[in-house]
Amino acid sequence: MDIASIVGMTNSAQAEAQSAMTGDKLLGKDDFLKMLTMQLRYQDPLNPMSNDQFAAQLAQFSSLEALNNINDNIQTQILMNQSMNNSFMINMIGKDVQSYGNLLSFDGESVNIDFQLYADAQNVAVKIYDSTGKEVYVINESNMRVGDRKVSWDGKTKDGSIASSDTYSFVVEATSRDGFRVPVETMNNGIVSGIAYEGGMPYLIVNGSYVNLKDIISINQGI
Repeated sequence: MDIASIVGMTNSAQAEAQSAMTGDKLLGKDDFLKMLTMQLRYQDPLNPMSNDQFAAQLAQFSSLEALNNINDNIQTQILMNQSMNNSFMINMIGKDVQSYGNLLSFDGESVNIDFQLYADAQNVAVKIYDSTGKEVYVINESNMRVGDRKVSWDGKTKDGSIASSDTYSFVVEATSRDGFRVPVETMNNGIVSGIAYEGGMPYLIVNGSYVNLKDIISINQGI
């Protein structure tokens, strides 16, 4: 409501109403009602507010109150969703999850590397890299059918030694019998060790990396 546009208020009343709106405070429904009450109290008896003007301002007040109530309901729903999401995330700790990604955790025991082929592949190369990006080993397979597939890595490196316990990345390259590249989707497997928040978003910590809930494929009870 623009103070200068209020019809029927004396100059002193307009000044008083204007002073109530100074500062950084936004006009809320309580302020609006206070303004309307002040307008009625100080209106010029020789030029009172018309019924149409009064009805219009009441409609504005009703609209403002409705918008405030909607905003309060949205904020309440957001808080409830955040609380439910936090509880779910905490319950995920210790669970064995599979998600989209290309990381694996090696701790001295053989690990499975999961991926999905979108067509039959004549040749498949699973290349494993350490945290510096150095290629440490390549697993070569042939004649793999379309669908979910996996290979096992025992930790052996190119020079025949055993890799140190760490988090590694992998890339799967597949070609068809005709030599065309076969699309591949790689997957992570690991135990959820904790949760973290970044940019206001919650993430699961799996194999030392952040995993978004939308990337989770399956959840199993941890060992």
